[in-house]
Amino acid sequence: MTISKQTIDEIREKTDIVSVISEYVDLEKKGNNYLGLCPFHNEKTPSFNVNPEKDFYHCFGCKAHGSMIDFVMEMDNLDFQQAVYKLGQKIGVNVEVSKSEMNSKDMQLISMHNIMVELYHQILVQTTEGESALNYMLDRGFTLEDIKKEKIGLSPNMNDFAIKALSEKGYSNEAMFQAGILSRNEETFSYFDRFRNRIMIPIKNHKGNFVGFTSRSTDGSKPKYLNTPETDLFQKRRLFYNLFDAFKMIRTKNEIFLMEGHMDVLKVKTTKVKNIVGLMGTSLSNEQVEILRRSCENVTLMFDGDTAGHAATKSIGENLLKSGLNVYVIPLGEGQDPDELIVEKGVEAFEKYVYENKISFLLYIAQKSIKEAKGNDLLYTERLTELIELLKYINDDIQQNRLVSEIAELFEVDQGVIYRRLPNKRQLVKRINPSVMRNITETSPRDFKEKLLLKTFINKKEYLDRFIKDYELEIFNSMINYGIFNKLVEYYSTEEDLDISRLYSYLDDDQITIIEQLMNNNLPIIDSISQLDDYINDLSGIKNSMKDREKLQKEIEEAELLGDINRQLELLQLLIELDQSHKL
Repeated sequence: MTISKQTIDEIREKTDIVSVISEYVDLEKKGNNYLGLCPFHNEKTPSFNVNPEKDFYHCFGCKAHGSMIDFVMEMDNLDFQQAVYKLGQKIGVNVEVSKSEMNSKDMQLISMHNIMVELYHQILVQTTEGESALNYMLDRGFTLEDIKKEKIGLSPNMNDFAIKALSEKGYSNEAMFQAGILSRNEETFSYFDRFRNRIMIPIKNHKGNFVGFTSRSTDGSKPKYLNTPETDLFQKRRLFYNLFDAFKMIRTKNEIFLMEGHMDVLKVKTTKVKNIVGLMGTSLSNEQVEILRRSCENVTLMFDGDTAGHAATKSIGENLLKSGLNVYVIPLGEGQDPDELIVEKGVEAFEKYVYENKISFLLYIAQKSIKEAKGNDLLYTERLTELIELLKYINDDIQQNRLVSEIAELFEVDQGVIYRRLPNKRQLVKRINPSVMRNITETSPRDFKEKLLLKTFINKKEYLDRFIKDYELEIFNSMINYGIFNKLVEYYSTEEDLDISRLYSYLDDDQITIIEQLMNNNLPIIDSISQLDDYINDLSGIKNSMKDREKLQKEIEEAELLGDINRQLELLQLLIELDQSHKL
């Protein structure tokens, strides 16, 4: 969606940044500016400064800063266009969506899901066909208000309910199939409803759009749970159930409670624990880890108290710990899940249980490990060694020392035994977690040069014009960098000067994130044509070293998996030397 510069300017002129931010933060006037507690990190002394004259906010604690549009994007988890639309709605400025955008495949998919969410919901709460399923939900402790708020529905036991409903709205069977609402017989190529006689729980993406469903069988048919298949917008590796609704509370608490089942999330949402999201499976993708890292610093796992739940806790917890997050666990009883705990103990007792039973992930693993290793010396050594390897990812010395003490007591060993086996270079190694290592290996050397070019082109249109005229555009190796470059070309084809908000209207969320990083860091820009030539020539030379770098990257990952710290450092040194050999 492209929003005109005139519309953006009108919204800025008619909207006071202080009034916008005051809806989220208590501000006190200090001179010409306003001061309050930062909503983006926990603090006791106000360091969040709002400058109404310059339409700008800045936190001197966590360095968050930007315009009122940036603020609404961050606080409400919206993209640029949605934030502009929301601000426009407040002051009566109409932000139009172009007709071509409304006809796009993504908008069709969202529109179809909006229709089906409402129809399924009506069947559950307004028809005799839905009475049995409605009573089931009520018996599980949900109120009618809960059900209406979450738009929970029921798909009727028909092969063509969705087909008829969406055909009347002008959608083709193929479009419904691509949206994941229909299935198809690959022998006869006939279409039929994917969801039949199922309780339907709609799923939103991070923008708040309905993009799919998770469903539960009502008659014992298999599978018990059935999700929307992978589509252009429903990609499980990029989604968390309830993230959009929980985002504000996650920001406030600086913590996410992560659960397995969607029903568990729905039930826990009826308590005071609101900063909760659900997995879209039993594993965690790299994209999901990055979403968690961007959202908060603390993740608490609350999985089922069975063998599968423990395995998921261990695997996901290690992944999150290595990514630099603080990880905690709320252990449940054998075979118990959060939903059952609420039913058994009641809401208040559940809230008390959550508060009193949260422990460090490593302490949880240590308690499980010592039980597993009882009477088995070999397993005892293996489990203790695994814990020591994980201890290096605890960056806080106080927390690490406390965990060493607790683990030593559980395993009945002297603390010195653990300290001696911690890597000698643990202060360095603690910083070599997967996300940082990816930064080292992916942004250096080529990506650094490409981003420097992008920052230069953003600020100097004449250099962009020179590049387009004299060089091959295939110089960009990164697809996302190349995508940003193409958007810059499109932007400057109609604009002479830089308006960063106007530029954002051309970009998607990932591209905007990169542009913000470029504009807010100290990366220099190229200041002469000869320097531009040098950088482009360097990029051409770097291309020849990419295979060597890829090989080193793979070896670093293998060394990390093996826990070979010395090998990691050795390979990183080779990586540095390779970079230096190309004058990077």
